[in-house]
Amino acid sequence: MNGRPVRIGVIGCGTVAAYGHLPTIAASGAWELAGIAEADPARLASVAAEHRPPLATVDYRELLAAPGLEAVVVATHTDSHRDIACAALERGLDVLCEKPMASDETQCREMAAAAERSGRLLAINFNTRSAPILREIKRLIDAGTVGTVRVARFVYAWSAHQWQPLERFEAFMRNGGPIIDSGVHFFDGVRWYTGQEIDRVDAAGVVLPPYDAPQHVIATCRLSGGATALVEVGWMYCKRSKDRSTITTYDVIGDDGAISFDAETRQLRIYARDRSEAREFADLSKGFDFVYDRFARSVRERRLVDLASGVDGLRATEAAYRALAAATAEAGAAARRA
Repeated sequence: MNGRPVRIGVIGCGTVAAYGHLPTIAASGAWELAGIAEADPARLASVAAEHRPPLATVDYRELLAAPGLEAVVVATHTDSHRDIACAALERGLDVLCEKPMASDETQCREMAAAAERSGRLLAINFNTRSAPILREIKRLIDAGTVGTVRVARFVYAWSAHQWQPLERFEAFMRNGGPIIDSGVHFFDGVRWYTGQEIDRVDAAGVVLPPYDAPQHVIATCRLSGGATALVEVGWMYCKRSKDRSTITTYDVIGDDGAISFDAETRQLRIYARDRSEAREFADLSKGFDFVYDRFARSVRERRLVDLASGVDGLRATEAAYRALAAATAEAGAAARRA
């Protein structure tokens, strides 16, 4: 590509595209926005007025057929990811797909297979691979700071108060709730931090009417190399309290030490054989600039660089749906005992 910007299209122009994908593309010299596709005509018109792409359409297939298009972002509702991503891959386009990768494991496998057949790139946008604090913890692990990782813990609980109107929250709950939408990031993180596969998932959750999916889940994982992990996510924390707060903590325990981060205090604590250290880590961004830098490199080098693959997405999705099934079953059994 001789250093010229890569022509990219954005499919789905909702909340994540508005705060993440579109502004990052606009700010990066590595990318040229070739077009957008959005099924909602009013939203399409608004985004087109702001970003002025050469093509704005309600039909993603029209965007996929645009001359000179090289890559697309799939940021639509989860239930459309498979069809759009596979169509893009079959047209010879590289794909960056939002999480959750798809609505079930079968669809994830179909997407990964389409990437393999086409020889194109399929990257999944997991925050665990891009957020600065999570990358820093991974750097410390890889540097041998804690030795062999034995335990990984990811806790993320908040009130979901930003998801307005109510219909938006309900759509997320229909798609499996927090263990799918949020938890899938951390199941990817479990594999990334330990270098092991998730062999077993057990979970318990809180199911509250009118939703069938649990609104808070605690999942435990046994990994192929003997490590264990906890993934706890929920959308109930401080939901109705006068003041809202969140719990976001990341912990890694190894043979030679531990690493802990608390987002409320923004303190990263390192306990190693040769030192103990506490320092402020203020950057809590999701790292969209990192994602687009690495996706551009991936397109140029024809290999994924520092991004999750379709197979990574499949493995994280498998674990998330196993946790959903276990937590839902456990909650049902508890209700019958009550």
